[in-house]
Amino acid sequence: MRRRSVLLSGITAGLTSAFAVGRTTRAQDATPVTLANHPLTGTWLAMANPPLPDDPQIAAPSLFAADGTVLLMFPLTQKGPQGVQFNSAMVGTWEADSERRGHFTGVQILSDAEGTFLGSVTVDGFPEVSEDGQTFIDDGSRVMVTIRDAMGAVVQQMPGAGARPVTAIRMAPGAPGFPDGLSAGTPMTGTPTS
Repeated sequence: MRRRSVLLSGITAGLTSAFAVGRTTRAQDATPVTLANHPLTGTWLAMANPPLPDDPQIAAPSLFAADGTVLLMFPLTQKGPQGVQFNSAMVGTWEADSERRGHFTGVQILSDAEGTFLGSVTVDGFPEVSEDGQTFIDDGSRVMVTIRDAMGAVVQQMPGAGARPVTAIRMAPGAPGFPDGLSAGTPMTGTPTS
């Protein structure tokens, strides 16, 4: 009887191991989803349009990587109702939403001037690349911004209705993506030329 129990336990363990190995092997052999050929893949210089009156146009270098990683760079500091706060880069993931549009979710961490963690901002965006592949626009209609406090509780959610569109120009060597001829090395007004 004992021998049968040990044998059954061994068979059960063997089958369980074989099943687990089979599942792992199949998962590892699966073809990974690639975004390498999606037109959103690449590095962009994004800007909110139109800029707010009396506000400078803020440029946000943005990377949509072929592995589904997204990295958006915004100014590291900003002044708000509670004083100066510091912002991390927005890091997240993206996937194809259509042939030319992507859906990304990025998270940015906020802290105050003393280094106290204030919370986070999560953005879901839907940029769509132009037919020529050199620009994109997110009209804001599907955007969702979620603000969380330091404990992770949602304190505000802002759907995209009424959001300013975001446009971007693909960056390339010698062409950083600024509009109106500024990308080809043209100095901006007031910029020294020598």
